[in-house]
Amino acid sequence: MALFSGYFGFNLSSLEKVVSSNYLLAILVYVLLFILLISFSFSVTAMVFAGILFFPLGIVIICAMIGIMVAAIFHYLIAEKLGRDYVKKYLEKRGGKLEKFDEIVEKNNFKTIFILSAAFIVPPLIPNFLGGIMKINLKNYSIATFLGNLPNTIFLVLLAKGVLYSNTLEVYISIVGITLVTVLALYFYKGELRSILHLSFPWMFRKRKDN
Repeated sequence: MALFSGYFGFNLSSLEKVVSSNYLLAILVYVLLFILLISFSFSVTAMVFAGILFFPLGIVIICAMIGIMVAAIFHYLIAEKLGRDYVKKYLEKRGGKLEKFDEIVEKNNFKTIFILSAAFIVPPLIPNFLGGIMKINLKNYSIATFLGNLPNTIFLVLLAKGVLYSNTLEVYISIVGITLVTVLALYFYKGELRSILHLSFPWMFRKRKDN
């Protein structure tokens, strides 16, 4: 905790006093910042670590899920408006030609969004943008996104708490949890594993292409 205060050049105890004296307002500001920054691709992990400095685990999980869901719906609506070609071009800029793009889009839409949201290595923009061009309504998309993100969000908040408060057991539990959820998600979507890795780690495929 002291390390974070010194590194960023602020007095953490002073901020904690401000938060405690304006608790509900602080939560509201945190949620709004979470929504705003995540909507523009800021790191969920960074926001979770920031939140756990001032709020208990349960509050951070709720705030994180609100932020994730609002941002996901925002991205869904953008993709729906801009259309399939725009999303395909955007995703291909990340990692080159997507041979299975049409297959992924046409398959079980709820399952696709759920699994891509549950895989920790997949950037959130990918399932969010894909959702906007798939034949899936906003209600089902929101349910799949919520269910997919919830487990890893819980484990991520637990990880942040364990790291910041030096609780080794919480760190181990959260890392194992995130790993298991991701492995299970990728296993059930193993037919498109290469395409998922292509989108998540485009630099790997660019190197292979250059060689």
